[in-house]
Amino acid sequence: MTVKLIATDMDGTFLDNHGEYDRPRFTKIYRALQQRGIQFVIASGHQAVELADYFADYPDMWLIGGNGAELLNARVGLSAETFTPSATAQVLAGLAPYPELQLALCGTRTVYVAQNANPSFVAQMRDYYYQLETVADLTTVTEPVVKFDVICPPEKTDQLVYELTPKLAGIAVPVSGGQGSMDLIQPGMHKGRALKRLGQRLGIAPTEMLAFGDGTNDLEMFHYVKTGVAMQNAPANVKANAAAVTGTNLDGGVLSYIEQHVLEA
Repeated sequence: MTVKLIATDMDGTFLDNHGEYDRPRFTKIYRALQQRGIQFVIASGHQAVELADYFADYPDMWLIGGNGAELLNARVGLSAETFTPSATAQVLAGLAPYPELQLALCGTRTVYVAQNANPSFVAQMRDYYYQLETVADLTTVTEPVVKFDVICPPEKTDQLVYELTPKLAGIAVPVSGGQGSMDLIQPGMHKGRALKRLGQRLGIAPTEMLAFGDGTNDLEMFHYVKTGVAMQNAPANVKANAAAVTGTNLDGGVLSYIEQHVLEA
C-alpha cells in the first residue's frame, strides 16, 4: 500500500482511556514515518492549540481541530473557519427547548460554559479543553465559535441527533461522538473536508491516505481516504464503513496497524 499521509482521531482511537499513549513506541514510529516522507496527522474534536501543546515535541505534525474547522502546523500557523454570529444565535435558540443538554461554546482558544451548568459537566470540560471560562449567559459570548460541544443523556443521544438534524438544517450538523455526547459542527465542515484541504496543500491524493477512527464523526474521513480503519472498540456502524479493523485504543491498535501494514509493508 502506498501511503503518504496517516490521520487519526484522538479519544477512543489514538489515546487510551486515561488520555495517554505509548510515547517511546510512537516516537520510534513517527521517526520512521518521517524518514519515508509520510505525514502523521491528528484529527480531533479538541482545539488545535490544545493539540499543539500535547504534541509540542513534533513541530512538523499537522493538526486538525474542532472536528475539521481548524488546521494547524506549529511552523505555519492556525487557520480556522467559524460560525457566523447569527448562526451561533440560531443554534442557541434551537437548543433552548432542551434543558437536559449541557452545552459548551468552543472558540479557537477559549471554551465557554454557563455559570449555572452542572458542576460535573464543567469539570469534564476543564479536563477536555485547553482554557475554560464560565459566563452568566452564553448568548453574550462574542468570540467566534468553531463548534458546540453538547453532553446529553446517553439513552437520548440518537433521538436528539434525529430531532436536531432537520431543526438546525443549514445552520449546524449534529454529529454523535458516542452515546452521551455530540458536536454541532458547521455544515460541510468535517474531518474529511479538512483532509481534502490538507491534501491539496501538501500534494497528497486521497488514494495515498489512511485514517483511523472510532466514532461517527470519523466517517467522513473514512469516505474520503483510500483506507479507513476502525478501532475494535468502535460501534458496529463505524466498523461497517471501514476497510479494516484494528485493535482497541487500550492495546495500541493504531500503532500496531502502522507497524504491520505501513512500516513492514
